[in-house]
Amino acid sequence: MVVLNFTLTPEAASKIHDLLVCLGKFNDTVAIEARRERFTFTALHPAKSAYAAVTLHGKEFFTNYECVPSHGGPDGRFTCSMYTKALLSVFKGRLFDPLGRDGAIDRCEVSVQERENETQCRFIVKMVCNQGVIKTYKLTYEAVDVMHALFDRSLAKNRWSMHSGAMKEYIEYFGTKTEKLDISAGEDGRCVFKSYTEKIMNGKDILKHPLVTAVAVNTTDFDDFSVQAGLHIVINVKDFKAIVVHADTLKTSLKALYSQPIRPLQFSYGCDGLLCEFTLATSGDYAAAPPTPTPAPQALSSRNTSRAPSTVVEREETRSFRSDMPPPAQPASRRDGSGRLRNPGSRQASSVAQAPPVHHNSESLFVAEDEDETWAPLDYEKEETLGWDASANHDASAFPTFKDSGNMSRTSTSDSNQVFEPTQRVSQIKGLW
Repeated sequence: MVVLNFTLTPEAASKIHDLLVCLGKFNDTVAIEARRERFTFTALHPAKSAYAAVTLHGKEFFTNYECVPSHGGPDGRFTCSMYTKALLSVFKGRLFDPLGRDGAIDRCEVSVQERENETQCRFIVKMVCNQGVIKTYKLTYEAVDVMHALFDRSLAKNRWSMHSGAMKEYIEYFGTKTEKLDISAGEDGRCVFKSYTEKIMNGKDILKHPLVTAVAVNTTDFDDFSVQAGLHIVINVKDFKAIVVHADTLKTSLKALYSQPIRPLQFSYGCDGLLCEFTLATSGDYAAAPPTPTPAPQALSSRNTSRAPSTVVEREETRSFRSDMPPPAQPASRRDGSGRLRNPGSRQASSVAQAPPVHHNSESLFVAEDEDETWAPLDYEKEETLGWDASANHDASAFPTFKDSGNMSRTSTSDSNQVFEPTQRVSQIKGLW
């Protein structure tokens, strides 16, 4: 059987009420771990995204403290869990009143009833009032194994601290419906606390509207500030509010330790034998700002100078592309029987000798005179002529025909060796178009 007895002053009992209110924001149940030298309240978020531990030192926080675990020797402990609301019904907010009004107590005595001669195990709290009235509360508890979150402070290179009263003024600007809090440090000597809510849609229905509130704080306002520039770390804004509000009740400084996103972040503060540690899961952006600032844009004259080399390179690439690209293919109507080009409407004989090929310089910026007609667009203003094949010997392979079977066979056209000059102009034909 375990022996656990301790006595609280009215001020200490009021502090237990404040910490229970804070732990109630993380879980409906609170776990208790009693050792020989300390007494600890812990709470774990149901999603396992946050862990809270409040440690009360036996000699500093309590008037009298005695804990003898039933097993484990010097390192033994007694663990149990209770509903947070059940404890809040006992440790109320007006237990400490300097003016001595109704509701104030003289002292608080707590003990655990776990003996062989007792049929029930109870957590007994006695409130001794100033008028000699004693209020006794017997609470049921459940024996559980308490687990603690691990946090390596040696790896936490980023840290900052600020008085809780100043931080509480900043969180008052956060929206009541915001969910996330982005903490980032810039190179301009400011730390930005941005609370936001992401937009959530279900088809065309908007379930949550986006909301962003950013508060910029100068790094000189912090008691200590050493954070990597450009690092963004995101936590739950409701957890942060609960921590700051509770830290303000103790009128102490709030300290933050973290290394990088997705690694845990820890807030810690305490005074008068009370130490609070909150370990939160984080997310955010790994990319940090570069160590050197981005250079300012240059003047217009230097910008034009730097643009000249790129222009030369572009011209060289265009020139090489132009030399490698062949000229566009000409339509069959502009070629004679031997495959040579001829101008539409011209009556020159097809036996004109073809000019020998000319080798052009690929580095030239201009097109040779012999290639002007090749690259020039078609001149539609010139009057076209209409020609036909007047011979009686029609080659079926040159034109598509229908067979008796109904299938249409198309063969590739071949160049004819005979060319007949046109006898009538297109402008003289009426009624066809």
